[in-house]
Amino acid sequence: MLAAPQNPLTSPFDLPDGDGYAWLKGNLHTHTTNSDGREEPQQRLDGYAEQGYDFLCLTDHHAITRIDTVRAPADFVLIEGAELHPTNPFGGQTHHFVALDIHEHVEAQTMAPQLVIDAVLEQGGQVWLAHPHWSSVNILRDTVPLRGLSGLEVFNTTCRCAGRGESSVHWDDWMRLEDRLYPALATDDAHAPAADRRDTYQGWTMVRVKERTAAAVLAAVAAGASYASEGPEILDIQLRPAANSSPERPVAEATVRCSAARRIAAVSDDWGTEYHLHGELFEAATFPVRPAARWVRFEIVGPDGRKAWSNPFDLTAL
Repeated sequence: MLAAPQNPLTSPFDLPDGDGYAWLKGNLHTHTTNSDGREEPQQRLDGYAEQGYDFLCLTDHHAITRIDTVRAPADFVLIEGAELHPTNPFGGQTHHFVALDIHEHVEAQTMAPQLVIDAVLEQGGQVWLAHPHWSSVNILRDTVPLRGLSGLEVFNTTCRCAGRGESSVHWDDWMRLEDRLYPALATDDAHAPAADRRDTYQGWTMVRVKERTAAAVLAAVAAGASYASEGPEILDIQLRPAANSSPERPVAEATVRCSAARRIAAVSDDWGTEYHLHGELFEAATFPVRPAARWVRFEIVGPDGRKAWSNPFDLTAL
């Protein structure tokens, strides 16, 4: 029997409407004039609210933008946070961490990265690895030595503008090296004004929650009850043993329902598989994943090439 990964995540697709769960859309990495962003905090918040977002974190560099300094619409969820940059002692470029749910300043630029993570965790917050592809992160060298990270950004809009927006290979490498499943976010990391149509409203995280609160959103992303997207919707993912599965050669079968897609990649700990209809669009697919895979995550590719990323599923318990 295959050994299970260290920490199976919660599938958002197993949390039914009938139990009070609903999807919320949000962005957990963005900047204002409190650091190097070009919109005032209120203007940035208003823009996301007008675009139909449900939650937002204003993560200015080394500065906590207090949620009591802005006015949010009723039921809009605001989370306090910051982007922190401790020096990298392992040989790579400066670390970029998105710290969520922090309320006290962390002097990150004078601290070792592990101490920064520890300081955020002591406040009850979370630390996410920001845009590792853009940051030229080597996971083995720069990330594996650290403990306490919640996950990573698999997509970052402003980094896409610099040609390095997707970090899925870093994600897979990290999970393989640590034998641990990590959830992922998609974010804008917005700096430009929304009127520039450059780095706003193009990457978001969908969370499955019962309550419209910061605590519920944070618990969902930490548990993996979410998915990341730059366009496509993931409506459902269900996994079961395939008809030809056996204890000696386990094979999982996936059924995926989504918005219109050209293909789906099922990426596992050992290679992967792909579903497509030779260029035809589809909204549902049933197909086997890689035999003997221990975990799998799904990338849905829409008609225009934009993607959505599920969090990884533990296959060893099927």
